[in-house]
Amino acid sequence: MSKLAGHEPNLQKLLCLFLLIILPEGVSAGTASENFQPHRAFYEMTMGSSRMNSGIIGVDGKMIFEWKSTCDAWVVEQRYVMRYQREQGNETRTDTEFSAWENKNGERYKFYVKNKFSDTKSKIEGVANYSLKTGSGAVLFQSPKEIKYELPGNTMFPSNHTFLLLDAAKAQKKLLVVPVFDGSEIQSAISVSAVIGKQKVLEKPQHALLSGNYWPIRMAFFSPGHRSLRPTHEMTINLHENGIAGDLVLDYADFTVNMKLVKVEKIARPYC
Repeated sequence: MSKLAGHEPNLQKLLCLFLLIILPEGVSAGTASENFQPHRAFYEMTMGSSRMNSGIIGVDGKMIFEWKSTCDAWVVEQRYVMRYQREQGNETRTDTEFSAWENKNGERYKFYVKNKFSDTKSKIEGVANYSLKTGSGAVLFQSPKEIKYELPGNTMFPSNHTFLLLDAAKAQKKLLVVPVFDGSEIQSAISVSAVIGKQKVLEKPQHALLSGNYWPIRMAFFSPGHRSLRPTHEMTINLHENGIAGDLVLDYADFTVNMKLVKVEKIARPYC
């Protein structure tokens, strides 16, 4: 899942008290992709907790997340609208569209992001490549201006990173640290530290697609070249073994946003 852009608050320190998985060069996702269910998920956003000095008194919004499979790639389409209410009485509205194409061997990635923040519009577009053989790669941003960044060793793109998380969870690993590039901001890959909880099953799943095992995962996102233990933001996700994300919590330190899964639809697999 790609992170939601547009926020840069300070966050609480991540306590890394678990087993660290050191990834070898040329890492790739394992068998989790074989159990993947293409789907379309609908989420509703509400205000969680808020510190007194956050200035935020209310949050609401919606998100649609679509994750499909073609014969040679993973395709993600995401649209979310968020509204923030501030103590001064004014409101801020964020409208974001995100599209990504990622080939299944994890070596090529295309992305497109369109943001509307109040009355300001922006667009990000580009392509990234990473060679598992040489352990090197780069991203070329084509919009809003042409700029190139080298990608660090072991960089993964979002879909294959999600499958790697599931493989680690099934292997009962506790912490996975890996650089991930998603294209949502003009920068190189970010370091994603994921703390994986114990396997669970919903007692009363609202949909048959949610009846299998899932793992609560806490992810912390660190900017490229970070030297601080403070991530830019964190996210807690209930990740099901078929790749569907249940309820989520976005943590921006000063406030949190709850994202409740309200509907999920199955998308047909391609005939290849």
